[in-house]
Amino acid sequence: MVETVKLIIFSFMASLGFGIVFRIGKKNLLWAGAGGALTRCVYLFLLEVIEQRILYSLLAAMFAALYAETMAMRQKMPSTVFLYPAIIPLIPGDLLYNTAVNLLLQDMPQMLDNAKNCVLSLAGMSIGFVLISTFTYYRRIYYVGTDIAYHLLHRQKGSHKITRH
Repeated sequence: MVETVKLIIFSFMASLGFGIVFRIGKKNLLWAGAGGALTRCVYLFLLEVIEQRILYSLLAAMFAALYAETMAMRQKMPSTVFLYPAIIPLIPGDLLYNTAVNLLLQDMPQMLDNAKNCVLSLAGMSIGFVLISTFTYYRRIYYVGTDIAYHLLHRQKGSHKITRH
């Protein structure tokens, strides 16, 4: 229990730190840290419930992306402002490190196992981001009626020209 609380607090601080590095603004820093902490909570819960690495990585990434999209609409900011700090706790840094160490030690079976787990985690994360991003994109088109790119491409001719007096 104490370890879980420590992980959540460290995830909050790490996400907050990345928010500072990314210069997301003072009013959004706490939201970015909260995104990292909540993503870690979801990840730890899914880790206990689901055995397949790709599945719990996918679901945790979907949560992070959904959080980022929701906060982006609420705060009127791009979703990446909240997505990048929120996914920091999901990045399998320990697996990457252990893969490199086992490669240097020439422990190939352990290296391949770590590399496989790392690829599964990253694949799950990627699929989760794409699913939520696609869902919110088409949801926006459905509720707005058209995409913003449509308005930019089909605006009235001559409206962008400068007139001289």
